[in-house]
Amino acid sequence: MKHIMDRVYKFYHKYRNLVKLIDRQTTMNTVLKSVFGALLISFLIILPPSILVINMFIFTKLKLFLSILLLCLVILWVYLYYHFYYKLLKNYHEKIKEINTKIPKYVEFAFVGFIMLTLGFVVLTVIF
Repeated sequence: MKHIMDRVYKFYHKYRNLVKLIDRQTTMNTVLKSVFGALLISFLIILPPSILVINMFIFTKLKLFLSILLLCLVILWVYLYYHFYYKLLKNYHEKIKEINTKIPKYVEFAFVGFIMLTLGFVVLTVIF
């Protein structure tokens, strides 16, 4: 158990150090551009499949399956947001290209994705 906790502690410090390196290189202006750009791009990618799934709710037998599919689309949207956020940050700052952004991207995606999954399960259990 101690070995696992040491690995988690080292991973957390590596994540924290990478985030500090990224934060030192960025400015408020480029972060806002990256956030809004990532939101827009990920929203435009997720919009057509979500409209298709929402329009299929007229089939009552598929209601549970379509709800689960919408939950998967929300989690995919979170992943796409973080992917494009870090990609846009790399485009704005040359020094960030040298930093490994996979760890912060996956840690932040896992955290927000877990929250969205939990909220989605709560909503699904209330509805069904």
